[in-house]
Amino acid sequence: MIDFLAQTAVASSASPIIWAFIFIGVALILLFVELFVPSGGLIAILGGLCVIASLVAFFVYDTDTGLIATGLYIIFGPIIAWITFKIWASSALAERMILGGVVNEDSETVRQETEARQRAQVAELEALIGQEGITLTTLRPVGAVRINGERIDAMAETGIIESNMAIVVVSAYDNQIKVRLIES
Repeated sequence: MIDFLAQTAVASSASPIIWAFIFIGVALILLFVELFVPSGGLIAILGGLCVIASLVAFFVYDTDTGLIATGLYIIFGPIIAWITFKIWASSALAERMILGGVVNEDSETVRQETEARQRAQVAELEALIGQEGITLTTLRPVGAVRINGERIDAMAETGIIESNMAIVVVSAYDNQIKVRLIES
């Protein structure tokens, strides 16, 4: 009987330490899951609660063990957080979330194609300088004109130009042409 009570006392005193390590393990797993599952911080909060629960379990087991665990958390907590951030920052999720992230080949190709299209559009608009046309809408100061049978958005160089008026393209600026009324 005394042997049974001694084993029960040992088992009951070891139980908090087991729970403490279980909570640490759950906290580390939740921290890892938080890296790749965008939860708005809910998983991180659960992980933090597990860390607090492990500290409570360590203190329930023994005050000295609780103080040692607290010291280790204070020392290794920031180190683990830094390592975790470094791992997360190199993940695909972080590249999509952080501005100025690493540019992969696909996005570089898209950027080059976009720049090429913009240069071609600017060249087309600059070729219209000196061309004459007619206003389709009233330019206040922006509206539509028809030049060489093509409808183009345009801006009046000065003032308002009524519709069905003869215009001449004077400049191309910011992917838009500026026109001037032809005085008859």
